[in-house]
Amino acid sequence: MRVIPVEPYPVQETYSTFEGAIAGAMLHPLQPKAQADTAALLKARVTDAWWTDRDCVVQFSNERFLHVWADGQLVQWVVTNTPPALDVAVERIGSPAALCRWPVVGDKVWDRSALAAKRLGSEFVRLFVTGGALLVYCRGHLIWWFSAARRTDIDLSILHACEDE
Repeated sequence: MRVIPVEPYPVQETYSTFEGAIAGAMLHPLQPKAQADTAALLKARVTDAWWTDRDCVVQFSNERFLHVWADGQLVQWVVTNTPPALDVAVERIGSPAALCRWPVVGDKVWDRSALAAKRLGSEFVRLFVTGGALLVYCRGHLIWWFSAARRTDIDLSILHACEDE
């Protein structure tokens, strides 16, 4: 299994309460873009996905593509009508998992294939952006989180994907 040493980027925004964190996220300057892109994907179903360590592309039944990528400490995304050309070899559903070696939490299996495969056929519901992540909601599944992390062996950003409530 491929081992990737990573560390999180420093948290840019902190809040003293859960309510404050929600209010802060609702005021994120990219929230209107997330809402507009939600409208473009609403009720479409996930049909495929592929990724590199820096990018993830999700294909939908309405012939649209969600391209998410790490840009330094930021997560960027765009919804397009054509698949983006990725500049390195891509992995697809069925690719082996990797192991992320985090400094505090230790080794965690990173199975992007399983995250994508379980969402095939599921209905897209919403995009939501926070100070550190793009959240993708699909009906019947945990939230698909995309966040940037620093790969420490080569000092480059990666797009970390996981799921959570």
